[in-house]
Amino acid sequence: MPRRTVTPGRALMSRRLWLLCAALGLPLLAVGHAKLLATSPPAGARLAAAPHELTLEFNEAVQLGVLKLSAGGAAIPLKLERGAPAGREVRVALPALAAGTYQVQWSALTVDDGHVVKGTFSFVVAPAG
Repeated sequence: MPRRTVTPGRALMSRRLWLLCAALGLPLLAVGHAKLLATSPPAGARLAAAPHELTLEFNEAVQLGVLKLSAGGAAIPLKLERGAPAGREVRVALPALAAGTYQVQWSALTVDDGHVVKGTFSFVVAPAG
């Protein structure tokens, strides 16, 4: 089998083609996952009054998979609408919350590409007094 000779021009063209493919491919990979943009109450917030609602805002449409609220290791039941349509914002009514530190654990399915994203954050309810 004859050996192929790689000329300097062909090698340069090959490198340029590879760099072009890499440059075009990286932005496509970077936009593949949904990102949590904001929460209400905000992560790390210290609130004087208990919130009535929990909101998660994403940069693209998601389907909520898990949403857990706990305080001191005890789970606090939430009423989730399991058949809710996908959207960029998820809102859940909260029960009456006493003073304390609350942890939120969530996971969501990105509708466009099927990736699962997840995270946790906490907030504190500490009435003045």
